[in-house]
Amino acid sequence: MRLPRQDTSMSLPAEDPRDALIRDEAMLESGARPMVRWWMASSPAVVVGLGLRHRLASIVDAERCKAAGVQILERRAGGGALLLDERMMCGAVCVPRASVPEDVTESYRWLGDLLASRLRTLGVADARRVEIDEARKDVAELKSRDDPLARILLATCYGALSPHEVVVGNAKLVGLAQVRRRHAALFQFGILRRDQSPLADFLQVPHESVRAELRAELRRRTIGIDALGVERDRLDSLISSEPDQLLQRPW
Repeated sequence: MRLPRQDTSMSLPAEDPRDALIRDEAMLESGARPMVRWWMASSPAVVVGLGLRHRLASIVDAERCKAAGVQILERRAGGGALLLDERMMCGAVCVPRASVPEDVTESYRWLGDLLASRLRTLGVADARRVEIDEARKDVAELKSRDDPLARILLATCYGALSPHEVVVGNAKLVGLAQVRRRHAALFQFGILRRDQSPLADFLQVPHESVRAELRAELRRRTIGIDALGVERDRLDSLISSEPDQLLQRPW
């Protein structure tokens, strides 16, 4: 079985983001066998993880989203706010729970290593997995600041480092999230095609000067694969490979 291929950009199926997240999560119902799927959003959406749903109104600017035709969506996985659009390659891997380490942080290591390796093969020579201490230091530094910019960055997916995600230099290229059930674990990931600075237009800020600072900081802290000189046909090789190649796990 090969991964889905359609005549869309980079052979990825273009899906409504709400429907796409539902399809990702539906993979949990067949957790007895490993599954992989890829997609791109056919329309923009701001997505927030489960842990932020109670703070949604204080994080996402609903009026700005409505005016721009941007959906606001929640997902079962954790993680901060992100802008989901055609500038992100989305993937989901569902595996039996028995094959996943109990330690949630450690369970991401295999996927970070694998995606970094695959991206280096495509020509992103400096792609690397974020170490745990590095991520914790970045978060601790942001938490030590008493300013609105730092607080907003901590509420975004790509604004702060997380263990085992993929960066180029110190700029995040791949974000990871996970949902666990008794019988299966679903790993979701997003490979940026461009930086996440446009997300700043759809988040709550105390005043517009902070929005400008947020946009600049997201541009500094994230990077897209389109800026790294990877040819489109090489990206096709990433998404059209056999699922088993994305299900290599060291445990």
